[in-house]
Amino acid sequence: MAKDNLTSLISQLNIQLSQDEHSQVEQTCLKLLNSGCQDPADVFRRCLVAVIQQDKYQRALHYLKKFEHIDEKFGRKFALEKLYIFYKLNSSDEFNSLYRQIVTDDLDTVLKKGIESLRGILHVRAQYCYKNGLYEEAFKIYQHLASHNDRDQDSQIELACNERVPLSVVPELMNRSPLVTTIDESSYDLLFNESFILTSLGQYDESIKILEKALQAATDEGYKNDINTINLQLSFVLQMKGETTKSKEILKSLLKELEASSPFYLICQNNLNAFVDLSKYNTNFNLLLRELNVERLNTFNSQTFTYEQWSNIQRNILFLRLFNNGKINSQGSILSKTAHKYSELVDNVTLESYKTQAKKLYHHVTKSILSGTEGSVIGLLLLAIQLLIIEKEWENAIRISELFLNESWKSSFENFDDSQAIVCYILFELYKIKGRNHSKSILLKKLDSVRMQLKGKTQENIPFWKHVGFELLSIGNIKESKALLRELSSFNKVSEDELVNRIVSSNSLDIAQGIDLVRNIDVKELIQLGVKPLESSVKKNKATTINKVQKRKILELKKKRKTKRVDKFLQSRDASKLPDPERWLPIKDRSTYRPKKKQQGGKQTQGGAMNKKSEQALDISKKGKPAANKKAKNKKKARK
Repeated sequence: MAKDNLTSLISQLNIQLSQDEHSQVEQTCLKLLNSGCQDPADVFRRCLVAVIQQDKYQRALHYLKKFEHIDEKFGRKFALEKLYIFYKLNSSDEFNSLYRQIVTDDLDTVLKKGIESLRGILHVRAQYCYKNGLYEEAFKIYQHLASHNDRDQDSQIELACNERVPLSVVPELMNRSPLVTTIDESSYDLLFNESFILTSLGQYDESIKILEKALQAATDEGYKNDINTINLQLSFVLQMKGETTKSKEILKSLLKELEASSPFYLICQNNLNAFVDLSKYNTNFNLLLRELNVERLNTFNSQTFTYEQWSNIQRNILFLRLFNNGKINSQGSILSKTAHKYSELVDNVTLESYKTQAKKLYHHVTKSILSGTEGSVIGLLLLAIQLLIIEKEWENAIRISELFLNESWKSSFENFDDSQAIVCYILFELYKIKGRNHSKSILLKKLDSVRMQLKGKTQENIPFWKHVGFELLSIGNIKESKALLRELSSFNKVSEDELVNRIVSSNSLDIAQGIDLVRNIDVKELIQLGVKPLESSVKKNKATTINKVQKRKILELKKKRKTKRVDKFLQSRDASKLPDPERWLPIKDRSTYRPKKKQQGGKQTQGGAMNKKSEQALDISKKGKPAANKKAKNKKKARK
């Protein structure tokens, strides 16, 4: 192509870029690339940007393959655009591979160096982490970007929103590092994100107040899509609070306004169906799955929903298919593997009794544990324990839990993971139900050995070891409990726990301090949730002692009665005579038995004894053959 044509194309490209005509920019860039322009890297980068602006990510991937020679030579110049394309397409392998080529150091090193050229890369990385459930890394990156925004490279409100996004799923991250950005009530986006955090913390009233403010601000500005989004979240919070009537009204009004083809419409419809009480005995799950429109829901995948939302949707669909006796595919998650094996072991999930299911799961899990405790064994174990608890087979539940821990700790205590911690939690509760304090003390001794082997790694699971500290306190091991809690109090997360600090300190708690600690506890709410009031250990021990004494008295009384019966029987007996050796035989089979005269002849009753003559009379082989011409007596004549 002539030089003047190339020049006109470049000038045309500049005009299209200034007017945001992205489809025309794309076509002009393709013409320049095909005609052999002097700066293919810059033109190709502009082409990718234009395609991204149109949300045509599959087309962008097609161009990357088509112009592979440009990518191989100048790939570093448009690495950010490539990374964003892989993120939007959720191509994890390609994303991670490219990210490692750009960022060779680990995240902490990169954040310490504060490389400003990687700011855009870190933005995309944080979004990828949030999308794939890596909330801690996303929170760390957003905090770094927010605290290093001196030249206002990014909008402060956007950074404040992004910093709060991971906290909507894991609000505990705030305990490790306080928020860098502050609340600006003029931004309804920021208020909307703040409401998510309050909802995760269970503070529904505060969340509703903030959502109402955000809704008013969005209504004033007239952004319909944002208004619908805030209304959907408001209906969810009202549902969580228990105000179902208001929640239903919002959802019904949204269904009238939204287009039936939009993902929002499907979410609202399914949220409305969530108010229906389901029962595995009388619910038509086939009809329910059709109403939820599962096939269409699966077409949206994780690009429409967050990682947490998509996981919840898939879990709920799996349970519906399980109770519908449908085929469950064994995928990568522990839940799908557990459901797959459960559906194979049980003939009919809805009709087969829990007792039969518990028995089948118990035997299968026992064999699985003996083969190894890795993989999805923990899922089947938890399911088996749940079924055993429903049937109140406490001892079997304890036995199978102890078997899992013993097999896990057979080689060493070093590989302590979350699955073992979960089983320990369960055993503590089962021991409490059955009153097995000795078994609890044995488990606590083993956990002490585990803690010694971990060598200071208790920080990885602080809530569990804190629970162990209180369990030690419950059985009277005050010294060991204080030592463990003192070790945990050195960490930031536990250092602010007032109760732990009181136990660790030498000062004893008085009544006033105890009242302060439990002042904010809502007792009525706890009772409504099913928590039973605590009994004093003295009362429990007294009841146990009374039961033992009663059992002992009953056994002693039985022994006395038996002795009296034997003595009374032996009083009328001659001690010199031996008992009859045939006393265990039936009377008619004894050698001393003689039949009565009435039994020796005539008609015999059922089970009666008979003599030899009578027996021979019944022998058919000794009877003569009847005459052929002998007429039968009393034979009736045939009718003429």
